[in-house]
Amino acid sequence: MAFTWIYNRNIKDLLRYGYRVSTNQQLVKDSIHDLFLHLWLHRENLSNTDNIRFYLYRSLRNKIVHNSKELYPVTLPDVEQILDKVFSDLPLEHAIIEQEDSEEQIRVLRKAIDRLPKRQQEVIQLRYFHDFSLEEIASVMQINNQSVRNLIHRSISQLKEFVELAGWLLLLVSNHINKF
Repeated sequence: MAFTWIYNRNIKDLLRYGYRVSTNQQLVKDSIHDLFLHLWLHRENLSNTDNIRFYLYRSLRNKIVHNSKELYPVTLPDVEQILDKVFSDLPLEHAIIEQEDSEEQIRVLRKAIDRLPKRQQEVIQLRYFHDFSLEEIASVMQINNQSVRNLIHRSISQLKEFVELAGWLLLLVSNHINKF
């Protein structure tokens, strides 16, 4: 009963995360299958954990790496879906007014994130889209805490540069269009 609950509660998030680690959907599904089969077969010997979600993410990443021998490109979750969650908490009128401005910002942010190196994309995803702590990210990515901090800092710095540059370019283009 608890096993089914854990599976049902986490399967969608595991699939989304897995597809960010590998673009090979069959590999991800097989790795999730392997993970839950391993949990079931070794359920008597598993030690207790305070954070099942973290354990599942780390185990899935390890299964994918083990099953593939090569990581596929990392992509980010759909930014529009995340912003929809944010807007659903705001009053409807406010969300409608903000939506027009945010669509352009989403597009610019998505392009900026896509320009980051794959490891930086992964660290941004784990930190800001899945709310993992720095220690958890270090463990999932199998790097030390300082490397996680450096990756996050470098990623944010590059995102700021990309977004500022895109903002200036949009301003120049709109000024040029308005002259005609």
